[in-house]
Amino acid sequence: MQKSLTIISLLAGAVGVYAQGQIHFDDYVTTTGDQFEITVWQPQPGGAQVFGDTSSDAPAGTQTYSGVAIGGSATGSGPTGYGNGNNYSIELYAAATSVGVLAPESSLTAVPNALATFNTTGFAGTWDAAGGVVVSVPQVAVGATGSFQLQAWYNGGGTLTYAQDQAGAGPYGSSTEVDITLGGATAPPVSLNPITSFSLITVPEPSTVALGVIGASAFLMRLRRKQ
Repeated sequence: MQKSLTIISLLAGAVGVYAQGQIHFDDYVTTTGDQFEITVWQPQPGGAQVFGDTSSDAPAGTQTYSGVAIGGSATGSGPTGYGNGNNYSIELYAAATSVGVLAPESSLTAVPNALATFNTTGFAGTWDAAGGVVVSVPQVAVGATGSFQLQAWYNGGGTLTYAQDQAGAGPYGSSTEVDITLGGATAPPVSLNPITSFSLITVPEPSTVALGVIGASAFLMRLRRKQ
């Protein structure tokens, strides 16, 4: 009897793992009809985040970016050392949802084993040039739909988090949130398509913010005098 219960428990656990959806945590997938290749870029002029695929991405788009893509070498230090792939991390987040309905961003949680640094030997803007990285997604069952988002940030040598960069420690950025129906089990894993390329942003330094406030105040006072 005890042996039977043990076998049932093991089978139940196996079914639970088997039922998890799977996805390619990879920026280069060549599956016909599901091609996927994106690039992550340094902060863009003007301070706003930019989204969209370039002509070199897959599917190809028309977006253009300034500056350099993240990583590609092991040289460069600090938050502006964009070329050093070790300086920057990227992670996949997900939550269960339904087709056409995005989950609240606050409900997204990290997908296990879907964390990496950027490449250091070429292929700037990418985190896995070799391809073939498939991860299970416990948040979303096989054949079900989930909301997915990539988050990238300056890791300060592995000491900084995305939240700390949001507070001003360094550049950070997230992709647009998309819904994807997962493969796995008897269906092949799918790519991260339709997530697109994106740029990072930076939080303005306190001194810059203060100057902006002073400038706006002076402008308002001048308007009042004219009135």
